[in-house]
Amino acid sequence: MRSNGANAGPSMNRRHLLAAGGGVAAAGALAACGGPEEEEAASGGLEWDADAQQYVIEAEIASGEVPLKLWFENEDLANAQITAFKEAFKDVYPDIQFEYELVAQNDAVNEMSLAGEAGNGGDVFMSFYDQVARAIEEGTAAPLGEYESVLKGRMAENFVGAVTGEDGQMYAVPVTTESIALMYNKTLLQTITGSEEPATTWEDVQAVAAEYNDPAQNKWTIRWVPGEIYYSYSVLSSMGWQAYPGGDVAEPGFDDPALAEALDYYKGLRAIWDVPSADATPETVEAEFAAGNTPYIITGPWAFSAFDTGAAENGFEYGVTPIPSAASGDPASSFAGMHVIAVSAYTKYPAAARVFANFLASDAGAAALYATTGQIPALNPDLLTGIAGLAEDPHVAGIVAQGAQADLFPQLPEYFWSTANEMTVAVWDDLSSSADAAAAAVAGYDELAGL
Repeated sequence: MRSNGANAGPSMNRRHLLAAGGGVAAAGALAACGGPEEEEAASGGLEWDADAQQYVIEAEIASGEVPLKLWFENEDLANAQITAFKEAFKDVYPDIQFEYELVAQNDAVNEMSLAGEAGNGGDVFMSFYDQVARAIEEGTAAPLGEYESVLKGRMAENFVGAVTGEDGQMYAVPVTTESIALMYNKTLLQTITGSEEPATTWEDVQAVAAEYNDPAQNKWTIRWVPGEIYYSYSVLSSMGWQAYPGGDVAEPGFDDPALAEALDYYKGLRAIWDVPSADATPETVEAEFAAGNTPYIITGPWAFSAFDTGAAENGFEYGVTPIPSAASGDPASSFAGMHVIAVSAYTKYPAAARVFANFLASDAGAAALYATTGQIPALNPDLLTGIAGLAEDPHVAGIVAQGAQADLFPQLPEYFWSTANEMTVAVWDDLSSSADAAAAAVAGYDELAGL
């Protein structure tokens, strides 16, 4: 499906929110330049406007003679970004035109390798961060050139690193990301502890649990899904274990001696959330927090809508902050996801393609993203206040802060999740020792991977 439409569609559900990096404010800087000096870019012979911090768009695209071709998965987002871009650049490129095609992000890199070479691919395409390495290897993504310095000043280092090739160049613009975080009931904490300030360590949580927990009444200080590595990883990482430490899918890190010690610490947390893993599902733990019965929960921004409703109905205020660490450990990492936009290596209009890709990480592009999909642009926290709607959202900064210390992994095989979940359940439910659970994970992973 192709369209030249420019009207934003209705807002989407806030579930599966993702975070992203920045860009530059588009229209104001360009409109105020008044004939800026143009410089040759370091590569590709493109013209770089040093004052505006933008590439100069090719004449065929700027005049509207040829539309810039975009690959998006979401029609509403495509229309919203087109509308926002035209508004931002109306005084500089009033005639620019766009054409978009709906392409699933999971398929974009593979399809671009065929369509790009045939000459009918998009000039830019959206994908997932764990597809960037493949896009670089297959030659379907082009480096961002001068925009690297702009983007590095607006986003977390781990986002930049996830889209950087072995040659040190950025090959995609981070657009959105998602991470779990600690959410806390300020009202309930004030009642229990006399302060609404959240815990920063697990030891802080344990101190509250000593006063608040009442298993007979199903009262627990904190809830999460203890049988899934997606949640347990934040504890294990704080205690010194990292999955895939070298980025090699054949080396998940289950044989790291630090893992057994980290699992022992994790097992010790059952004293404050003493339920079998099978009894704690996302739905049950989130329902108790929404009802105002739980001071803390570890979950993701997809729960914001239910928590907003619950807070209004049950008379409490909640906040979002990074996940607690072990007092003796490192900051708690988490699994992060990230959507990106890349410039096709086959495009005939590399300057225009780079300008558009960078726009999605600008204030205006981020505002269009948030307004259309509810996804969180992972600008540095101090930049979020400049995004329409985000400044009024008190919960976004906590997700972004956790995302900044999250791990971005290579594409994880399904058997990582099944193996790591089995290990987590074995420890939490006291089915085996931590050392035995880690050893079983090594053997199970190797068997499933065919190593």
